[in-house]
Amino acid sequence: MQEYAHEYAQQLYLNPTEFLKMSGLWCLRLGHNIAKPTYQIGPKRIECYSLHFVIEGQLLLQYEDQEAILQPGDICCFFPNESYSYRIYEPEKTLKLIWIAFQGPQAAPLLQSLGLSQDSPILRARCSKEICNKLYALLHHISDQSDRVQDMGFSIELLEKLYAIFAMLMKAGRTLNDVKGNVADIPWLQRSLDFIHLHYMEGISIKEVAEAAGVHRSYFSDVFKKMIGVSPNRYLYRLKMEKAAALISLGDRNITEVAYTVGYPSLYSFSRAYRNYYGHSPGSKS
Repeated sequence: MQEYAHEYAQQLYLNPTEFLKMSGLWCLRLGHNIAKPTYQIGPKRIECYSLHFVIEGQLLLQYEDQEAILQPGDICCFFPNESYSYRIYEPEKTLKLIWIAFQGPQAAPLLQSLGLSQDSPILRARCSKEICNKLYALLHHISDQSDRVQDMGFSIELLEKLYAIFAMLMKAGRTLNDVKGNVADIPWLQRSLDFIHLHYMEGISIKEVAEAAGVHRSYFSDVFKKMIGVSPNRYLYRLKMEKAAALISLGDRNITEVAYTVGYPSLYSFSRAYRNYYGHSPGSKS
């Protein structure tokens, strides 16, 4: 890594071959960093698409008139000619990012298939450890073979690795129904899911869920994340936020009532959680 004013970073720049440009997707640049406490980028615009993966720490993203706090495992997408800025959220804690910038006629439909758009540029808890390892492997593959970047064989390898990452991101976005067959093989895990869906609006804790399942909390959390794809805390968080959004969309309840309904002790804690999840306050439109 090289030291810069606000970060330690490795940045790789690619000049796509004519062969690559005949494909549907090609990488322009990628890199990773360890942010300094003063880390801040933008406001700026880019000419391509770029995925930023939060590996460690928290990132405050600002786009249009909205902002959101990204956690480890979250991903944000920057779209061509859209203004954005971002910075470290907690300067006392380490922030690590990986990014991939790309272009091509398949870029937009691939991002759309992941659920990303200009209005909704964030994926929560989508970057698993396996995906993270693939990203670092891609970085090393390019940096270790810089003398091959114009070879057709290298271009094919690069395409394969890039498509593999998108395929893994799609797989990571599977719904609970996609994994029901596996969940059914673990009765206590199915019990925990039933318990969560029955009581998630009552302020239940992960300890209580694990006790209902009849297993130790740490073991419960490890297996839950492996099978469901997100941690129990993040799963509860998602259920609460999706329910809150559904209630708000009905238009017949005030925000305070929604906050208490989904199990938050105060309007302040609910509003902060909602804003962190959706990027805007519960009283405004996305």
